[in-house]
Amino acid sequence: MIVIDCVSFDLNRVFTRSLIACVMAAMSILCGVIPEFSWHSARIIFSSYARTQEFSEEQIMKYARAVLEIETRRQQAYQKIQQIIGQSPPDIICDRPNTFRNLPREAQRVAVDYCTSSKTIVEKSGLTVAEFNAITLRVRSDRELERRIQNAMIRIRQRQ
Repeated sequence: MIVIDCVSFDLNRVFTRSLIACVMAAMSILCGVIPEFSWHSARIIFSSYARTQEFSEEQIMKYARAVLEIETRRQQAYQKIQQIIGQSPPDIICDRPNTFRNLPREAQRVAVDYCTSSKTIVEKSGLTVAEFNAITLRVRSDRELERRIQNAMIRIRQRQ
């Protein structure tokens, strides 16, 4: 009987520790603390990753300026392509060249020029392309971010 009690005690302790470890792991993941392990390092590093990225007012202003300038270029490119093909252009996505490969060569050149100038505008704005794209993706689902960007655009236009 004593042997059974010791085994039972050990199993309870193992079960309790496992349960605590699982609860702590779940809480850590929910709070954004994710363990990171590197094969080149003998230690485990805990990092906190924000589940929703916040953008500074400076980033918002840079983004708004870039979007305003890109939109002007987009409208110009749209009109040129429309004149070339005699109808509304298809959706052109810069990182998908197949979206404009079926256009006449002159229209393709306009599309490529637009895409190249858009990238240059983003880089000159002070944002990386990755930052710009992150904001673009986030604004699609974040009404507050959209409002902040719209307000920034209004302020920029009022200063011009």
